[in-house]
Amino acid sequence: MKLIAGVDVGGTFTDVLLYNTETTELELAKVFSTSGMQSAGLMTGLRQTGAPLDRLDAVVHGTTVATNAVLERKGARTALVVTTGFRDVLELRRRDRPTTYGLTGTYVPLIPRSLSFEIDERIGADGQVVTALEDSVIDDLVDRLRTAEVQSVAICLMNSYVNAAHEERLAARLRTSLPDISVTTSAEVAPESGEFERASTTAVNAFVGAGMTRYLDAVQDELESEGFANDVQVMQSNGGVMPVRRAGPLAVRTLLSGPAAGTMGAAAFGRAAGLPDVISCDMGGTSFDVALIPDGQPTLTAESSIEYGIPLRVPMIAITTIGAGGGSIASIDRAGILQVGPESAGSTPGPACYGRGGTRPTVTDANIVLGRIAADQKLGTQTGFSLDQQAAVEAIREHVADPLAMSIADAALAIVRLANERMAGAIRGVSVDKGHDPRQFALIGFGGAGPLHVAELARIIGATKVLVPPNPGALSAYGCLIADVKYDFVSAVAADLASCTADHVARVLADQAQRGLATLSNDGFAEADTTVEHAAEMHFSKQMHTIRVPLGHDENGWTPDRLEEAFLAAYRELYGGRIPASPVRVASLRTVVQGKRNAVGTVRTSRVGDGVASEPRAVVFEDGAHVIHEIDRTQLGVGDIVEGPTIIVQTDSTVLLPPKATAVVHESGSLIVEVNQ
Repeated sequence: MKLIAGVDVGGTFTDVLLYNTETTELELAKVFSTSGMQSAGLMTGLRQTGAPLDRLDAVVHGTTVATNAVLERKGARTALVVTTGFRDVLELRRRDRPTTYGLTGTYVPLIPRSLSFEIDERIGADGQVVTALEDSVIDDLVDRLRTAEVQSVAICLMNSYVNAAHEERLAARLRTSLPDISVTTSAEVAPESGEFERASTTAVNAFVGAGMTRYLDAVQDELESEGFANDVQVMQSNGGVMPVRRAGPLAVRTLLSGPAAGTMGAAAFGRAAGLPDVISCDMGGTSFDVALIPDGQPTLTAESSIEYGIPLRVPMIAITTIGAGGGSIASIDRAGILQVGPESAGSTPGPACYGRGGTRPTVTDANIVLGRIAADQKLGTQTGFSLDQQAAVEAIREHVADPLAMSIADAALAIVRLANERMAGAIRGVSVDKGHDPRQFALIGFGGAGPLHVAELARIIGATKVLVPPNPGALSAYGCLIADVKYDFVSAVAADLASCTADHVARVLADQAQRGLATLSNDGFAEADTTVEHAAEMHFSKQMHTIRVPLGHDENGWTPDRLEEAFLAAYRELYGGRIPASPVRVASLRTVVQGKRNAVGTVRTSRVGDGVASEPRAVVFEDGAHVIHEIDRTQLGVGDIVEGPTIIVQTDSTVLLPPKATAVVHESGSLIVEVNQ
C-alpha cells in the first residue's frame, strides 16, 4: 500500500487529499491556512487525515509562499548587480502604463535603485568580451554589498545569455566571500534575450528564493522529524513538479504553483468526461484563477506577469488571476458605487460569517444571506468552526444596504452579481481576447466558492455546459497528486532563420535533452518513464513577442526551411495570416523533459445512501426566491439526474443549480450541468 498526499495552501484554506493506491480512496482535509506560518496549516491538514506520516510515500505541495512574497513585498533585502549604464533597468521597464490613458502609475520595483550596483564589464551581443571583469572590480563590489547588509543578490549582466562567463565568475566569488548571502544569476533562471524581462525574472527569484528555501526546508524537516523518508515535491507554474532541493534555487518557477495544479486537475476531469475544450474557473477565498484548456491541454506561455511591471520569463501555464474570491470585500467607494474586491478578508479575520473577527461584508456573506449557503452548513473539516448568519446580515446592512438604501437581500444579490460580472470579464479575457468563442467551451468550476458561481458565469458568457469535479474544493491538491516531474531547458538563439542550421539546432536540443534526462535519472526515473519534447520560440523580425512552435521529440532535421514552415503554420492558426516580406527569427530553443509518476486516476463515486433530501429552505436567484431541497452529494450515484433550482452540498464546496439547469452524475464522478440560456 502506498499513501500519496497532495497539498495546496491557499489564502484562506489549506487543502489536503490523501490517496491510497490500493483502495483508490481519497481522504480529504480542508483547514484554515495560517497566515505567516503556512507550514502549520499543512501539518494540521496532514494530521487530520489520520495517516501516519512515516508511511507516506510522497507529499506533493502547491504553495503561495513565493506569490505572496512578491505581492506583499515581503521578500529578502535584495541587491541587483548590472553592467555599468543599466542601473535603472527595473525602473525604465518597457515604459508601458497600467491604463491606456493614465498619466500616473503606482509601479514600485522589487529592488530599490539604492540597492542596484553597477560594475565595469561588458560582453557583446556576439558573446565576445568587450570589457574584461577585473578582480579589483569584484573586490569593490563585495565590500559594497557587505556594507549594504543585503540578504540576497540578483546578477544580470549584459548579454550573459550568450556568454555567462562573467556572471558565473562573479557568482562564484560572491558565494565564497559572502557565504550567508543567496546569489541568483540570470544565466541560471532566464538565459534569454530581453534585458528588462531577464532582469525582472532574476530579481524575483532572488527576492523570494531565500524565504522559499527556508519555508521548504522547514516543511521537509518537520515531516522528516515524524518519519517521512522522501523528498517533498513542489508544484511548478508549468504544471510539473520538482524535488524540494531544486525548488529553492528556482523559486521563481513556483509563483503560480497552486493555480497551475488546479488547472492540471481541471484538464484531467475534462478529458475524463469527454469534454476536452474547457475553461478552468478556480474561485477560492482570495482570488479567481481562469485558464483556457483547448483540446485537453492547458495553454503554456514563455512569459507572464505576476503583477504590473513584473514580467516573468519562465515557462508557465497561462493563468489570469483577479481579486474575486469568496472572501472578497464589498464596499462603497467615494462616488457611492458598489465595489467587490480586490481586497480580501483572507482566513484571518475572514468573512463576517466566520466569526473570527471580520466585520466587513464579503461574497461569502452575501451567499449566506441569499440562502445559497445554509446557516448550519459545515465548511471544510476545521474543528470548532461554525457559521454566523446574523453577522453576515449585519455586515451587509451596515456597509452596503443602508448606504445604498437597498434591502439586505437586494444588496447581497448586487454583491454576487458584481462579483460574477468581474469573473466573466476574466473568462472573456482568456477566450474572446485570444480569438476563442467561450460558448464552444465547457466551464469547470472548482475551488471552495467556484461551484456556487460557475453555472451563473456560464449564462453570462453564453456557455451551455458546466463540469463540477468530485472534490472541487480541493482540485488543486488533486492536481498535485497527478502531476509529473518536469524540467524546462532553454538556450537563446536570437538570430534569423538563415543562421539556424540543422546541425546547430540539433546540437542545442540534444544537449538540453541530455541534461534533462540526467537530472531525471538522478531523481530516480528509469529511461522508460521519461519523455522529451522540443519547441522553438519564434517571431517575425521587429516583433517583441514570440509564439511557441512545437518541434516534437526529434532534434534532427530542423532545417531553416522546415522551421519556417512550422512557424508559419502556427502563426496562421493563431492569427489567421502572416506579415508579408518580413523575415522570421528564432528567439530561443526549448526542451521539456518529463518523468512519469505513478498515475492517480479520476475518482468515481458510487451510491452510498437513499438520496433523501433535507428540509426545504428559501434561496434567492436572479428571478426571485425559490424553495429548494438541499441535496448531499454523497447520496448521488452515477447516472442520477438533479433538476434546478437546488443546492448540492459536500464537505469542501457547495454546488448551485439555478432554475432551468440540469445536472447528471458522470461515471468519472463529475457533475455535468446543462445550463439553458
